[in-house]
This record gives sequence, C-alpha cells and structure tokens, in this order.
Amino acid sequence: PASSDSHTIFRSAAELLQEPEEIRTDSATPMGDGLRRYADRLRLLTEVNLALDRVMALEELLELILDRAFEHFGPEDAAIYLRNDRGGYDCAASRSVGQGDPKILFSTSLMEEVVEGGQAALVLDAQTDERFNEAMSLLDAGVRSLVAAPLLDPDGALGLIVLGSRLTVRQFDEDDMQLLASLASVAAMRIRNVHLAEEAAERRLLEKEVELAREIQVSLLPDSLPEVEGWDIAAGNIPSRGVSGDFFKVELRHDESEIVLMLSDVSGKGIGASLLTASLEALSAGPIHDGVAPEEIFNSVSHLLFERTPPEKYATSFMAAIDPQNGHFSYCNAGHNPALLLKANGDFEWLESTGMPLGILPEGVFTAGERTLEVNDTLVLYTDGITEPENPEEEEYGQDRLGEVCVKNRSEPIAELLSAIEEDLYHFVRGVPFPDDRT
Repeated sequence: PASSDSHTIFRSAAELLQEPEEIRTDSATPMGDGLRRYADRLRLLTEVNLALDRVMALEELLELILDRAFEHFGPEDAAIYLRNDRGGYDCAASRSVGQGDPKILFSTSLMEEVVEGGQAALVLDAQTDERFNEAMSLLDAGVRSLVAAPLLDPDGALGLIVLGSRLTVRQFDEDDMQLLASLASVAAMRIRNVHLAEEAAERRLLEKEVELAREIQVSLLPDSLPEVEGWDIAAGNIPSRGVSGDFFKVELRHDESEIVLMLSDVSGKGIGASLLTASLEALSAGPIHDGVAPEEIFNSVSHLLFERTPPEKYATSFMAAIDPQNGHFSYCNAGHNPALLLKANGDFEWLESTGMPLGILPEGVFTAGERTLEVNDTLVLYTDGITEPENPEEEEYGQDRLGEVCVKNRSEPIAELLSAIEEDLYHFVRGVPFPDDRT
C-alpha cells in the first residue's frame, strides 16, 4: 500500500515479485509501451541470470549488478549496501555519473523501511519528504527521485540496492520499483551463493589446517612406547575435534633405569588447545631428559606457561618417575584427575592432586608423592574425556565407574584393559557424542 505521504510509495517486495506483469492498454499508455516494458523486464532478468550464472568473487558480482542497473534504469547514482557482522550496513559497491558521490544515497529511515521492513520504496521527490530532512548531503547534491529494493533471501534481508536521480534527468516510477525488486531478488540469490561458496572454501582451508595441526601434534606423541622387561605399557589418544588438547609421553632416562610417564590436558579444545600442548611438550622435554624430579619440572613449567599464555589458558598434568627394578615411583599431580593405583588383589587407591594446575598462577606449590607398584599392580592415568561423557539421561560416566571397570579387568593384559574401558564407555553414552579428547 502507498504511504500517506504522496511523495513516497512503499510496496512489499514479496508481493511485487508475485504480481503478474500487467500490460496496461488505457489511452494514456498504448499497448506497445506495455509490451515493451514487459519485454524489457524479461530481457533484464534473463541477462542478469546469464551474466551471474558463473563462479565469481563478490566484488565482481556487485559490479555486474550495477552494470545492469545503469543500463536499464539510467540513474545518476547507485549503491549496494550489505549487512555486516555487527548488524549495521556497509556500502559494498557504488557508482556515480560524473563527479557525484553515490554514498549520499544512504538514509537511515530508508534503510529501516526497505531492509528491515522488506519493502521496495519509490521516492518521487526527496525535497518534500520529511524522512530526508536530515539527509543534507543527499539534498545538497540535488538528488530528488529514489528507488530502492531489499536484497531478500529465505534467511532474511542481506541489504538493499538504491538508485538516485535528479528530477531534471528523470523521475523513477512504479514500473521501475517493480523491475528493481525483480533485479534485487535475483541479485540476492547470487550474493547468497557467493557467500556460501566463500564459507565452503574457508571450511576446506580450515580442514586442511586442522589436518596439518593434527599431523604436527601426532609427531609430538610417541611413535612407539618403550619396551621394558617385566613391564607392560599402553597408551592412546582420540581427539574430539581433529586435534587434541591432551598430551602424553613415556620416556626412559638415566640409562633406562627410570620410566617417566606424563599425561596432560590443556584448557579449551581444537587448534588453540593443540598449540598449548605443543608448548607444554617443548617446555617439559628438556627437564625430563635431564633427570629433573616431577615436582621440580612442574614448578618450572608452570611459571613459564603463566608468562607465555593468557590467564584463561592453563593445563592439568600428572607425572610419575618409576624405578623399573623395584616398582617404586615418585609422582606429582598438578590439578589433574586422580590416577588409579590398582592392586593385584583388587584393592585400589586414587592418587589425588599434589599441586595446582600449571600456568594458573605466577608461582605454584608442587609436592611429590611416593608409592610402589608390586607384581601385577597397575597404574591408570587418564584425562577427563574418559570420566565426563554423558549418557542420554545426562549422567556422567564418572570416576567410580572407571574404577569398577578397572577392578573387574585387573587380571587382563593391559591392552585388553584399555579395550574394556573404551567398550564400557561406548555402552554407557549410547550414541551421545564425546565432548572432549580421550587419552
């Protein structure tokens, strides 16, 4: 419907696109003129579809749209505004005849009516329309007649295309408004396709980066685990997002007279977490190789992580140094999940935290604990990706259930114990996706 102001007409863009072409035959408009307008509209839409029916960058697409707008409407100024990520609108493309500035066509009230309201607009005379009282740059430039249409797609308005002219050159009419609405509809579809193609390209690039990050991360994990006479060692890592925030290492030192186990879980997930695991590995590798005690390693690493990372970035970790001759070991738990010391007779003990997470404060206090592994005893280290998955009833798997599975399978070879844990975990979650890395 037309507004009460006779100088401005707003029509629903959706209704304009659904209306059949009307070929007027009254005395003021001969049949030939109506047919000509109808043919021009079909030709414009055909040309636009053919011109835009190929892969191109957004900038090229918008320039082609402006080409067709100038060819068929003959404006003096034209601009295409697209919605940005902040909810505002940016002038994505513009053109002017002579020395004009097409950005003068911007009007907040027009933007609200056309984009937010999904209406095509025809301004017969901006000089007498109160909506443009504050658009001094537009009025000073002599722009009098405007026609605008929203760039609509099924998800909403992407922006608008607006054309401007001086009355001495031409005055837009309702046929122009209807034709521009048709052009804007085709243009919106093509713009959306370009956005989708760009998003797909970005996803492919991100996938390649994730693959590369995973390759780098895997190279930091042990290719194989040390073979120590009288001992059985097994480990594995399953990332939840291609790359993992978990890290483990098993290393022999002191001429193979000591086994060092380290398991860590950094805050966050994805590529950012994997970068922090690489940093953690680099900071701990030297002290481990040099024979430093677990609590001293954590004290040094924690200070360096705090200096090099934002406050929200930290890691939990468990490290043990085991004498393979007698099974005696010292350990330090830096805010990590309690390790499970499982005795051959079925008794077990949880080795709780002996210090704060790494990197959370500039100075930390880390103390050592000492235990002994007897023949057929087992030490189980794990990350919270094992204990925190939930079933459809939103119940956590939990530490107690892990302990029960380990006690039940304590006499099995270590690889079969790992398989039993994983099988029980899958049975528990019943198809609910795992939210975190499992190590």
